Amino acid sequence: MVYHQTLNKIIATVPAQIKAIDQATMNFKPKPAKWSKKELLGHLVDSAYNNHQRFLRAEEQDNLIFQGYDQDDWVIKNNYQNRETDEILNLWILSNQHLSVLIENLPKSILKKETTEHTFHKICMNLLKEDEPTSLSYLIEDYIFHLEYHLAQLITDYRQIVIM
Repeated sequence: MVYHQTLNKIIATVPAQIKAIDQATMNFKPKPAKWSKKELLGHLVDSAYNNHQRFLRAEEQDNLIFQGYDQDDWVIKNNYQNRETDEILNLWILSNQHLSVLIENLPKSILKKETTEHTFHKICMNLLKEDEPTSLSYLIEDYIFHLEYHLAQLITDYRQIVIM
C-alpha cells in the first residue's frame, strides 16, 4: 500500500474510535508526568506538524538533517489536557489529511534519494545508525509506525480495527 493510502485508511478509521472513548478516560493521567490519552492525541498533532515541514524540506536539501523537538514541553505549551477532545481530534484529522496530500505528491526521486547525512539516529522512533544510508521513504514509514504505535495506546484493539 502506498504511504498516503495507509494514512488515509487510518484517518478514515480512527476518529470514530476516539470519539467512542469517554471523557474521563481521555482526561485520566496515570501519573503527573505521564500523558493522558488526550495529551497523547495532541502529541500526534505535534508530530504531524513536525513531519510535514521535514517532508517539505527534504526536497530542498541535499541531506535529511532535521531538528527534533521537546515533545513533553510542546504538549504542555499547547495545553492539550485542558482543551476539548473534539478540537484536538479535528486538528489531528486535518494535519494528517494535509500530510497525506503532501506525501502523495512527493516525487519518487525525492522519496527514494539515498543519503548517509541524516539525523534519523536521533529523531526516528526506529533509530538508524548515524551513517547508515537512508531516504525520505524511511522517515515516512517511521512516521506511520510512530502514529500507529501511539494509536494502539489510545484505542483498545486498534490493530484489529484498522485492518478490518
